Amino acid sequence: MKNKSHVSPTFSMAPPFRRLTNYLLVSAIATLSTIAIASSAAAERREVDIRLLVNQDEGFIVMTRKAEILARSAAQRTFDRDVLVSDVSVKVTAQNLNLDQAAIILQLIVSRRDWASRPDPKIWATYFPMAKSLIGIK
Repeated sequence: MKNKSHVSPTFSMAPPFRRLTNYLLVSAIATLSTIAIASSAAAERREVDIRLLVNQDEGFIVMTRKAEILARSAAQRTFDRDVLVSDVSVKVTAQNLNLDQAAIILQLIVSRRDWASRPDPKIWATYFPMAKSLIGIK
């Protein structure tokens, strides 16, 4: 017997194909979401070491301010260069070439989220005032 319908038989198959298409679309979205989560889980911590030469004409406070400026620019540059970096640790070491001594004067450890909200090294840095006597600054 002939099909008296004016609708082609291929259109009667459309609902199963729609279900299949919807299933594939949802699967693709779930896969992409999983990949995005996995790549964020692969975020990394970057460590930056900076050497600052001691100038005997400057005091320790001036050197500390220079260290803050260097740490701030290093943290910002690190986050700008690599989107996978989730945390950065910047150590600024003062080095006295005359005495052949060096000491860390500040360490900045901050997450990308915290840095985006407050990009101020004074908030996130740990200061080491004992470095003043270790490197022989007045």
